[in-house]
Amino acid sequence: MAGKYDKSYVDHLCDHEQGWRLLFTFSVGFLALSVLWFLSVEPGSPTYVVTVMNLVGLSGLAILSGFVLSRCR
Repeated sequence: MAGKYDKSYVDHLCDHEQGWRLLFTFSVGFLALSVLWFLSVEPGSPTYVVTVMNLVGLSGLAILSGFVLSRCR
């Protein structure tokens, strides 16, 4: 039973490295598309607000998943 709990939190996260890599890939891809969309949207419109929220959320996901992947190496 002790063997189940002797790993650190990062080691448990690294057990799912493929999922973190998939999350990182999709978040960076959609972040790039959102940046292109952000450049073509009229400032002040509701679409602009949604695009900014998407940029913030996708940036957070990319940073989080990238950090976990960097710790798994």
